[in-house]
Amino acid sequence: MLVTLKMEKLSPSAILREDLSENELGISLRVCYNCSTCSTICPVALETGGKYNPRTIIQLANFGMQEKLVEDLMPNVWDCTMCELCQEECPQNVNLHETFIVVKNAAALSHNIPTSYTSETKQVYENGKAVPLQPAIIKRREQLGLPESYNIDVKEIQTLMDMTPAKTILIYEEKREATETQEEK
Repeated sequence: MLVTLKMEKLSPSAILREDLSENELGISLRVCYNCSTCSTICPVALETGGKYNPRTIIQLANFGMQEKLVEDLMPNVWDCTMCELCQEECPQNVNLHETFIVVKNAAALSHNIPTSYTSETKQVYENGKAVPLQPAIIKRREQLGLPESYNIDVKEIQTLMDMTPAKTILIYEEKREATETQEEK
C-alpha cells in the first residue's frame, strides 16, 4: 500500500489505523499476549528506565489509540533504534519492526518528527548518503587501504524518496525553515 495515495483523504491516525488492521501486520499485533519480552530486551527501554516501551506501542495499537502514538508520541516511537532485538525474542513472532516503521510513517505525515531525522532525511535526499564523503574521510580510506567509495545515483535515491513520506517530510521542513527565517527578519 502506498501511504502517499491515502494522505489527501485520511488523517495520519486514520491511515495508521488502517495499516494496523487490514493486513497480516494487524493479525501479527493481535497475537501479542503482553509477556513483556520485547520491553525487557529493548536497549532503549532499559536505558530510559521504561519511559520508552515497545510493549506499550503494541498495546496502544491494539486498543485503537493511534492518536496517542502519532500525535502525542507517547511512547516516542522515534526513540526506537530498529535493532530488532524485540522482534527476534518475541515468543509470538509479532512483527514489531514493521509496526514501528508504520507508526513512524504516520507520525511523519503529521509532521511529528524530530529535527535530527529531518536533517538526516535532507542529507540523504541531496547527497544519496546521510554523511557525504569529506576529503578527510577519502584520505583516511586511502591510508587504510580501503576501496574508493562508489558514486551514488542521487536522482535514483530522489525518485525513490519522492514515492514515500520522506518527500512530505522534506516539503514540511522547507516550509518550517522558511517561516523561521522570515520571523528572524
